[in-house]
Amino acid sequence: MIGYERLRIYFISRRQTHLPNRPFTPGTTYSHILRLYECDMLLRDACFSAVGRFEILFRNAISEVLSDAFGSHPYFNVAVYKDDAARLEAIQSFASVYAKTKDERAKHYRNTYTDPALPPIWTMKEFLTFGAAVRIFQYFEGTLRTKVANQFGVPSDQTFNQWLSCLVDLRNFCAHHDRLFNRSFQKQPARLQRHNVPTAQANKLKALLQCLDHLLDQRGASAHITAKVATIISRFPEMRPAEAGY
Repeated sequence: MIGYERLRIYFISRRQTHLPNRPFTPGTTYSHILRLYECDMLLRDACFSAVGRFEILFRNAISEVLSDAFGSHPYFNVAVYKDDAARLEAIQSFASVYAKTKDERAKHYRNTYTDPALPPIWTMKEFLTFGAAVRIFQYFEGTLRTKVANQFGVPSDQTFNQWLSCLVDLRNFCAHHDRLFNRSFQKQPARLQRHNVPTAQANKLKALLQCLDHLLDQRGASAHITAKVATIISRFPEMRPAEAGY
């Protein structure tokens, strides 16, 4: 059963707050509110799946760039990081992730090897959460970050990093069953002028999805998530497309 507090934001969205006593928009029913909630659930499921596809490609790209330049165990190489503080933070993050994971591949490595202490980067990347991967990526020196960004058709590592932060937030909203409906996102993606992405209002869902589509397209893993979300919204006339930036 859905509690009132979970539905409250949907009720509020259909009240005329500029009028005395904040009456509901004419025609609003309880069924109408439940339909908004159902639409939001479908939006979360679709977006979570698409971000998950990108997450795997992103972790793979980190592994490829690091192993090509520094071999199987790049963790302690000073050339990987932008400074000594970043190097320390990254090593601690890798070690923490490895120590906490219950993945069978990690157990096998621990039971089989004592040196090197950490598994190869192509194994380690499988244990990283999206948030951890993004955080560690931010510790890398600029050339490495740019090489990863270039794999996704983004020439600037600064723009790519900004997009990553936006996608981590989107992923977390979906994972925690938070609202995408009528949300104004605090973190907003910079425009990639060369490809004119995004074109939608920067603080709305469509803009993030346009960026995500660009990233996936560049790696040959198109998800067409912008169009998929438009299709979901079209099935729910109770939702105003502009509430997602459409």
